Parts: sequence; structure tokens; C-alpha cells
Amino acid sequence: MTSAHQPETGSFLSRNPRPAIAITAVAYLLLGFLEQLPGTYLPPVLYFLTLGVLALVLMPFVLGLPNGRKPLRNYLEDIRLLPVKPLVRNILLGLLLAALALAAILAAALATGRFALDWSHVPALRWVKGLTRGIWEEVFFRGIILVLFMKIFSKGKAVFFATLLFALIHINPLRFDAAMAVDVFSIFLIGLLFTYVVLKTGSLLPAIVFHYVYDIFVLLVQNTPGADQTTALALLYAFLWPALALGALLTKYIVEHWPAAGAKS
Repeated sequence: MTSAHQPETGSFLSRNPRPAIAITAVAYLLLGFLEQLPGTYLPPVLYFLTLGVLALVLMPFVLGLPNGRKPLRNYLEDIRLLPVKPLVRNILLGLLLAALALAAILAAALATGRFALDWSHVPALRWVKGLTRGIWEEVFFRGIILVLFMKIFSKGKAVFFATLLFALIHINPLRFDAAMAVDVFSIFLIGLLFTYVVLKTGSLLPAIVFHYVYDIFVLLVQNTPGADQTTALALLYAFLWPALALGALLTKYIVEHWPAAGAKS
């Protein structure tokens, strides 16, 4: 999948992964303007569909990324959208990891003594927008971009740089401060777990499920009106970061005890 030898159908960008990474990341970021268009549901739906065209049409057939122009099924295998089997294991693993991370955040919120259950933090619009984050962020960052980084670096370095890029796109330069820096580091750790799950299972599916469910409910379980922000954040990371480490251990255990059919033991 990540061989340095390109097929004859390889595109210029597939043979030059550095500019390919930049183009992929910038295209993803620039399309975010679609969510800022007037309207409630139409902009996020348009954003979702446009990213889908970019990921499933332009990337494999026009730009030839990440491994040259090839049939759609081969492309999906390259970026680990296929296979999805074992389907039940991969879905349950994603749900388990999301529940673990959300439970840790809820425990931190309860520890502040200020937690308030407010279902307005889970509006219908959030379920729609979550599809873009859950599906396409995984496709672009744990799929296409990770494969491109693996053409340049060893596996460990590729994981680091792909995850770092994922974390950096969450920076808001207009309000960057120490709290945001720590939040970006936390996103980096979550991204590492997403990546570990993908590489361990060989599938984007569990990371997509994990990412989607986490993004839907994170504001619900993190709601602590009136709490001291420093204390709330300290508790958040104190609970969340060990939960992410536990999630990696659980992933290893589950995959090794519930392997895909035909996988080597």
C-alpha cells in the first residue's frame, strides 16, 4: 500500500507526496467556507457532499491520490475505507471508545460540582455537521494524508506528522492562548488513538464511528456552567488522557481476540 514504487498509472502528485499533502489539507480547509454560507441545514449538507466528491471522485480519478489512478475499490482499500469486516466488531469498538472518552469527560464535569444536563447541546444540526467530521476527517487525515506521509517517513514518523497536522487544523489563530494550546495537544492525543485504531483494525470504520459519536455528545457531557475554567480543564484532561490510553489497550485486546477473518494470529 505504501510502497515507494509507483504504478505506471501513478500521477504526478502520487509521486510527489509533499505537495500532495499540502494540496489535500488546504483543499479540505478551504471547503470549510461552505458551512459559513447563509442557511441552517443546506450549508453543512453542501459541505458534506462537496467533500464526498473531493474524496471519492477528484482524489482517486483526477489527482490520482494517494497511490495513482486506479479503480474505486482499490482506492478505498488504499485509504482503508475497505474492508469494513468484521463489521460488528468495528462498529462496537468505535462505540466503546466513544463511550469511554465521553464517560471520562462526564466524570470530570461531575467532579467540578457544576455539571448541568442540557440536551440543547445536542441539536439536530449537530448530528448533521458531525457526519462531516466523523466521516471525512477520517478519510482525509487517517486515510489519504496518512498514506502520503508513509511514502516519506517511517510508520512512526508518518503517524506523528499526520496526527500533528490533524491537531493543527483545529487552531483558531484569532483566539489562540495557553488553554487552546493544551486543547490542541489533547486533540493530538485523540488523533493518535484514532490512528492507532485504524492501523490496528485495518479499517477506518471504527474510527469513523468513534469520531462521530464523540463529536455529537462531547458538549453535552462537558457542560459545567459557572465552574472555574482552570479547574474544569485540569479535571477534564486528568480524566480524559488516561481514558485515551485505556482505549488503546482495549483496542489491542479486542482486535487480538476478535481478529478479522483470515487474519494471521
